[in-house]
Amino acid sequence: MHISTILAVLGAALVIGCLQVSASEPANKTEEFVATDEWQVVAEGQAIPKGLHVRINLQTGVKEAKLLDESERGTALQSKSSDEEMPLSLEHKADIIEESVRKSKEHRSYAELRKAYKDFQKNFRTDGEVIVQLLEQYRNLSKTPVQSELKIKLNVLENLEYLLHQIDNALVFIDNGSLDDILLPIVVNDTNTDLRISAMRVLGALTGNNPKAQIKVFERNFGSHLAQILMTSSNSAEISSALHAFGALLRKFPLAQQRILSTSGTQALIGVLRSADVELRNKAKVVTLISDLVVEKRSVIDASRDASPEVADTTVAQYVLLDFETWLQSHGYCAALEAVLSQDYVNLLDQPEAVEQFIIALDTTESLCQPLWSKSATLRHALLTIRNRFAHSEDEYRLEVSQVVAKVCERFYDKQKHTEL
Repeated sequence: MHISTILAVLGAALVIGCLQVSASEPANKTEEFVATDEWQVVAEGQAIPKGLHVRINLQTGVKEAKLLDESERGTALQSKSSDEEMPLSLEHKADIIEESVRKSKEHRSYAELRKAYKDFQKNFRTDGEVIVQLLEQYRNLSKTPVQSELKIKLNVLENLEYLLHQIDNALVFIDNGSLDDILLPIVVNDTNTDLRISAMRVLGALTGNNPKAQIKVFERNFGSHLAQILMTSSNSAEISSALHAFGALLRKFPLAQQRILSTSGTQALIGVLRSADVELRNKAKVVTLISDLVVEKRSVIDASRDASPEVADTTVAQYVLLDFETWLQSHGYCAALEAVLSQDYVNLLDQPEAVEQFIIALDTTESLCQPLWSKSATLRHALLTIRNRFAHSEDEYRLEVSQVVAKVCERFYDKQKHTEL
C-alpha cells in the first residue's frame, strides 16, 4: 500500500478515537453515583450524593464510597477495613451541624434564660435581708409564751444561730437592736427553757471571735446573767449552751475577764464543777475554758517580752491586771477538780475525750494545785486506774491518752515511793 494511503488511514483512526473519548467524558460526569452497603470506586468527576461514607484507599489511590451504617451516623467517619484511609467528611459535617441546630432548639432560648435570671434576682436576698426578715417575724409574734408560736420562735432562733457565725451578719443583728429586744429578754426573763437554750446558742454564735460583738454583749451585762444561769440551772442542755456563750464572751477579751471573773464568773465555773447534778461532759467544758483562759494570759505576757514597749503597753496592760489564778484558788478550784476525778473516774473510763480535757487542765494549772494534788491518794488512784485501763486498750486514741496521763503521774508522784508507777 502506498505510504500516503497508510497515513490517511491512521489519521482517521486517531480522530475517531478522540471523538469517542470526548463523547464518553460528559457521560461519566453526568452519571450520578449509586451507593450500596459495599465500597465502590467513584469515577473521576462523578457526582456523589450527600451523606455517604467517602474515603481514598491509600493503597490503590482510588476514591471509594458507600452508604453509612446505622452505628456510624452522628459520629466521625471511620474505616472498618484494615487499610489506611482518609475520610472526606464535608457532607457528614453538614449532617452534624444540622443535628446540633436541632438539639439547640430543644434548650431554652436566650430570652427565656434572661427571664429566668431576672426571676432569680427578684427572689434573691442577701444574708442581711434574711436576718431583718427573721427579726421582723419574731417581733410580730406575741410576747407571751403561746405554745402554737413556740415552734416558730425556735425555728427563727435556729436560723439566726446559723447566720450569725459570720461577723458582718452578727453586726447587722446587733445594729437592728436585737440584743435588747430579743436575746436579753429571753435570757433574763423567759420561763421557757428551750427558748433560753436557743437564745444562748445565738449569743455564742454572734460573739465568738467577733470583738465588736463581744463589746456590745459585755455592755449589756450578759456575763453576769450567764453566770447566774450556771449557778442555778440543773438542765444539762441549758448549762452547755450557757458555757458556750460564756466562753465566747470571755476569750480574747481581757476586760470582760477582769470584770466578770472577779465577781460571780469564777464562782459560777467552780460551782458547776462541784455540782453532783452536772454531767461530766459539761464539767469537762468548764475545765477546758479555765485552762484556755490561763494559757491565753500566759501566752500574751510571754509574747510581750519580745515586743516593742508601745505594743506591749496596748496589748498586755489589761492581762496584767487579771488575777484569775488567784481567784481560782480562793474559790476552791484545786479541791473541786480533785473531787471530780477521784469520785467519777469509773465513769470517765468510757469517756476518753473528757479524760483528755481533765488531764490538760491538770497540766495547765499544775503550778496552782501541785501541793494538794501530789498528796492526794484518791487522785493518784484514779489517775493510775485510768492510765492502766487505757494502756491495755486496742483503741489508738485511748493509748495516746494513757501516755499523757502517765506523764502527769510521773510529775506529781515520787516513783521511788510508789513503785507501781
